[in-house]
Amino acid sequence: MKRILTILAALAVCVAVRAQQQDNTAARYDVLEQLSDYVTVNQSDEVAAALAAHVERNEKRTAAGITDQTFRIRIYFDSGQNARGESEAVAARFRNLHPGVPVSRTYTNPFFKVTVGNYASKADAQNALKTIAQEFPTAFIVRN
Repeated sequence: MKRILTILAALAVCVAVRAQQQDNTAARYDVLEQLSDYVTVNQSDEVAAALAAHVERNEKRTAAGITDQTFRIRIYFDSGQNARGESEAVAARFRNLHPGVPVSRTYTNPFFKVTVGNYASKADAQNALKTIAQEFPTAFIVRN
């Protein structure tokens, strides 16, 4: 029972540290050092290297001004013979119905796609989808 409580306390500390989103990555590793009397972590060198690479990639993305993942709504997705013309028509129709909302048309062989909006959270995208789905019933949310 004591061991379970210790593990739960360690998880709570880890969650609290993650929630603070500290910029100093060294502080993130201090939690494991503080818990070393109670928890033994056996980790291979590959895992440690992968974690370090992940942290480095995130730091580079932040330094480059790349924000976290956003969400968009795909209102058209087809590969038929008339897909190009239809995607242009769908994009124009959406622009008329929702001026000010960004619209992008892309082609990824063999599909033409029309994607709209740029939402910071999935909840924001779901709220917008309720309105958009009335005019475009096949619309769905995609990650950017």
